[in-house]
Parts: sequence; C-alpha cells; structure tokens
Amino acid sequence: MTSANQNGKLTSMIRKELEVFSPYTPGEQPNLSDSTIKLNTNENPYPPSPKIKEAVEAVFEKGLLRKYPNYHSRNLQELIAKDYDLNPNQILVTNGSDEALRLLFQTFVGPGDVVVAPDPTYSYYPVLTEQMMVGAKYEGIPVLDNLHFDFERLKKSKGKLLCFAHPNAPTGIEEPKASLLTLVQSFPGLVLSDEAYIDFTDPSATLIPDIKNHPNLLVSRTFSKSYALAGLRVGYIIGSLEVIGWIRKLKDSYNVGILDQVIAETSYADKPYFLEKRNLVIEERSRLKSNLESLGFTIPTSSTNFLFCKPKPSVSPESLYLALKEQNILIRYFSYGICKDYIRITIGTKEENDILVQKIRTLV
Repeated sequence: MTSANQNGKLTSMIRKELEVFSPYTPGEQPNLSDSTIKLNTNENPYPPSPKIKEAVEAVFEKGLLRKYPNYHSRNLQELIAKDYDLNPNQILVTNGSDEALRLLFQTFVGPGDVVVAPDPTYSYYPVLTEQMMVGAKYEGIPVLDNLHFDFERLKKSKGKLLCFAHPNAPTGIEEPKASLLTLVQSFPGLVLSDEAYIDFTDPSATLIPDIKNHPNLLVSRTFSKSYALAGLRVGYIIGSLEVIGWIRKLKDSYNVGILDQVIAETSYADKPYFLEKRNLVIEERSRLKSNLESLGFTIPTSSTNFLFCKPKPSVSPESLYLALKEQNILIRYFSYGICKDYIRITIGTKEENDILVQKIRTLV
C-alpha cells in the first residue's frame, strides 16, 4: 500500500466531528528574549514561594520520585478542606483547572445537552462543549453594554450546565455575590463558578462556602495565577460529595505528580508570602489603570490580575497590539465579538508596567 493510500485509510478512521472542530487557542508562548515583556497570558510577575526549593530537595533526598504519588493528592485536599470547613473528598485535585473542567463536562454533558455561559467569558467552555463530540450545544448569553452579566436572560436560560468565570475573563469584572447565588438557585442544571482569578479580590467573594447550601454548585480553582505556578499545572474543583464522586470516576489514576503535589502544598501553606505578592499585584493594577486612563483608555474596574482596556476611538486595538509586539511587548488581542474593541493587559512588575506605559504613550 502506498503512503498516500495509508494516509487516506487513517484519515477515514478519524471521527467526523474532528473535521470541523476548532481547538482552544492559548495566548502566544514564543521563544522569549531577555528584553521581552510578556503581559499576554495572565502569569504572575513574581516568583512562587521560596520555600519550594527546600521542599523539592527533600523529595529527591528521600528518593520519592521512584514511587507513585498519592492518588488523591491527599495532603493538598486536607489543606484546602481545613480552610473552608469541607470534607476533603469534596475536593478533586487535577492537572490544572482545565482538567477539572474537562472532567466536569465529560461527566455530565451528553448528546443534545445545552451548556450556557455569559459571552464573553473563558473561551475554553465552547471548545469543551464541542470536544465532547456528542452533539451538545453551547449557548452564549451576551453581556450588557456595561460588560456585566445579563442576569435576567441568564436566569431564564435552560441547560445541563452553566459556566462563568468569577471574576469574569477577559473583562476582569466581579459580579455581586448575591446575584450569582440567585442565578445558581434558579438554574435547573449544574453551575460552575470558575474562580481562577478570585484571589485578586476580596476573599469573601468566593462561592466555595455556598456549596453547602447549593448542591448544584461547583467551584474550580488554579495555582497558575495567584500562586505563580502556571508552569506546574495544578488545580482543583469543589462540589458536593455526590457530584465530585461522579467526576472522580473519570480522572487519570495518578493525574498529579509528586513534585506537583509537594510544590502546590508548600505554596498553599506559605500564606504570608502569598499575601505579600498578591497585594503587590493589586497595587500595580491600580497604578497601571490610572496611568492608562490618563492616556485616554476606558477600563472597567478589575478584580483580576489583568486589565481589559478600550483605547480612545482614534486608536485601533489590533494595531496597538501589533505595534507593541514589534517592540517585544506582548499583550492579548481577541478579534471577535465585543472583545475586538479591547486589549487585555496582564499586570506586570512596576518596571514592566512603566515600560509598557512609556511605549504606549509614543503610539497613541
């Protein structure tokens, strides 16, 4: 059989759903030079806990890499459970929060089911809906002109699963907790509060304590943003014992490695360092917002580690993104929907933010 025939035979074996499937597109991760300022994927500008080094060295000294990691990431489960007065088995630790989302969809989203979400929000949700390849439908409910959720339309929506980022991405806006809980109560299916950025706002904003009174509510978290561990891939999802029990059935046997577990545990336990760096990001967020507003940008109040910025009418967001890229400054531009009028800028260090503003000043 010729190579062409073999390729044709292999292609015929691929599921037809993949022919029209569009995978998730992450932010650019190019080879970076020393002069590159990377403000496009919401990474933390500060290093993770310095206690990690000693913890990792202990793993090597004890020869633990030759052994399988704990199946449940039990130590991390217990640390989180203690903070929120939960049963550890309500927490499923995953390979980044994206694995938690995939497992959630895989567990509950079936043929013909509807997944509902505000639009825009995390762009992985529609991809996951299509990735199930079962004919599930995705319904995006446009945000209002002020970029806030359209709660009236969301409360009238019907579906198997409702997903939203809280605070939202890419807008950075935090919705009132009472409004979110009313939405959870009114929705007929499961509701996911994706709290990837929750650590950059008031701790009381989280919906984790409300899981006790809302059995259809789940909350996902990640160590990528506030704990400066995007390169590690650790996240978790919290829900009722019953719901998490079903999701756990589908996880890989050893989905989080021993180094990942130890590093995440150490970072989570080092609360003084976490708060110090978190507060620096929040301070820089406020300063950068003021500086950009002085250049004519319109920016909604952000509760995240990024700003959703609308340049003045004479400035094209896409052109500004491209011009900054030419000068080794990476920000994020989304070319669709309401987002096409904005750029998203991750909060960097003071020095990075100052260079950014200086460069933008010459361009606008």
